[in-house]
Amino acid sequence: VSASAERESINDITAEAAAIVNGAIIPLKTYNGQIQAIIQQYASQGVNFQDAQMADLKIKVLENLIDQELLYQDAKSKGLTIADSAIDTQIDAVKGQFPDEATYKSELAKQGMTEEEIRKDIGKTLLVEDYITSKYGPTIKIEDAEVLKFYQENSQYFSKPEQVRASHILIKVEPDAEDSVKKDALNRINAIKDRIASGEEFSDLARELSEGPSNVNGGDLGAFGRGQMVKSFEDAVFSLNVGNVSDIVETQFGYHIIKLTAKEAPSNVPIEEVKAQIIDHLTQVKMAELITNYIGTIKPGASIERFAK
Repeated sequence: VSASAERESINDITAEAAAIVNGAIIPLKTYNGQIQAIIQQYASQGVNFQDAQMADLKIKVLENLIDQELLYQDAKSKGLTIADSAIDTQIDAVKGQFPDEATYKSELAKQGMTEEEIRKDIGKTLLVEDYITSKYGPTIKIEDAEVLKFYQENSQYFSKPEQVRASHILIKVEPDAEDSVKKDALNRINAIKDRIASGEEFSDLARELSEGPSNVNGGDLGAFGRGQMVKSFEDAVFSLNVGNVSDIVETQFGYHIIKLTAKEAPSNVPIEEVKAQIIDHLTQVKMAELITNYIGTIKPGASIERFAK
């Protein structure tokens, strides 16, 4: 093989590689795919990356891929494998996100990926997860004192805002309805209000006369907090005392009569209810620290070439 042909071969490899780790290629399309997935995730939340942030993102994605490859190679060197059935399960879960096989394959083609490449990536991820779980899982213990400390220092994550439970009776009328239609609807809701005042059961009247979907439940809307209902409805319901019935409330849906059936003041979720979640979180934090430290011991001795820009 001539020197020029060898150079062309090397150039072909590096043109398709984000990095080469101990001779193993990290495909450029894997690197680009992860960056695009992160960008799209943030864009869906209304966040766009600035140039400086993009440069930082690219570095983090590339180094993460390199770290994952090092862990994968380490796991393989210890004779660990992953069952095909585990990969099949993950592939089925991915396919389940699409309406049919054709749409799934079309999306793969758009990303320039084959199913074999997807299987390989999933297999690597599962093997690394199994490896680090077996390596570090048994060594991590979370004490009750650590759980309590996290709970107390992060109380904002465990607060429950004020909640109410209410039922309503709705007579529908469009906002742009003619005056005669609105007058008829208002007469009907006033007649219902009179029947409630005379002692008839609210839930019975809701089942009989309400035009909202909650009528089958006697008008029960379940529990909700602020910001979940239109403002005029919210203002009315949160101003009531339990057991009280509102005056007529107008919204874009029509005319309502609301009954407050329960109210719960702001509070903190009891630690017993979130203890398992806190333990999971603290375990993941400790796991990440151990992995970072371990990678720090094997990365300096690895042969790593970076090509992604």
